Amino acid sequence: MPSLSSVRAANAVFTSAYRPTALFVGGTSGCGQGTAEAFARATQGRAHILICGRNREAAERIIDTFPKHPESKYEFVECDATLMKNIVKAAEEVKHKISEADGKKTTLNYLVLSQGIMTMNGFDPTSEGIDRKMALHFYGRWKFVDELLPLLEKASSDGEEARVMSILSPGSSGPLDTSDLGLKKTFSLARAAKHAPGYNDNFVAEYSSRYPGISFIHIYPGFVNTSGVSKNLPWYLKAVASPLAQIGARSLEDCGDYMASGLFAPAYKTGGFYLNQNGEPIAKSKLNVDDVDVRKQLVEHYTKEVAV
Repeated sequence: MPSLSSVRAANAVFTSAYRPTALFVGGTSGCGQGTAEAFARATQGRAHILICGRNREAAERIIDTFPKHPESKYEFVECDATLMKNIVKAAEEVKHKISEADGKKTTLNYLVLSQGIMTMNGFDPTSEGIDRKMALHFYGRWKFVDELLPLLEKASSDGEEARVMSILSPGSSGPLDTSDLGLKKTFSLARAAKHAPGYNDNFVAEYSSRYPGISFIHIYPGFVNTSGVSKNLPWYLKAVASPLAQIGARSLEDCGDYMASGLFAPAYKTGGFYLNQNGEPIAKSKLNVDDVDVRKQLVEHYTKEVAV
């Protein structure tokens, strides 16, 4: 395991010939916030950073802590990412803000996706028919990717960094049940907790094969002390979760540094990668991503579900 000091030292030597542009979906709290803050520190403020979420006030508080640089550009994009139609609208706003800020530059270098929810609710469909937990942990994440792929591909073709990072739980799913993709018939919290990461694993494999010039990363944050760790839990679980987080969890700052290392490490420049909480590759034996037919079925299912 790389030490925190070595990770911070590696992040600190990041340099870029251009001002990088990064979008952090779910960046108003939790691991997304920590990663956005680590990215801002590593770039010393020479970056165009967009934070996307529901809470403008939280985003503005975070942005106020970012380093200041003559080339700094920090913005908020509002989006309830449980709905695909909202993601389409937010992605259009992102494109507009990037074009407006950078003139002819229409590239996105880093897309970090960490939106999620910890809940004990059963199947809880949105108005679009997708379970809220699954919408946040899988469908909405790759909908953002699809909507912003032209900007990532342009970055890659221009010789710039183009990396996508989904923060969840790689290698934790086992084989996927293709008889009920989306879990509308057989939903349970345990099945959702396994299948959403598995869907992300398979999309990393699929998209990295389709777009070889872009890096696709699925990374595990570990147990992190966040304000939302018990927000949506019943009172009797909150009483347990909060003290445990205080005792055994990694801080947001430490988590952010480890997550950001995956954005900067030369080893992860292009391809598909599955990383643990320390930014290291997980064992391939934990992955179930080599069945091309399963991936095809999942992509077809996803395409139908996110169509708006």
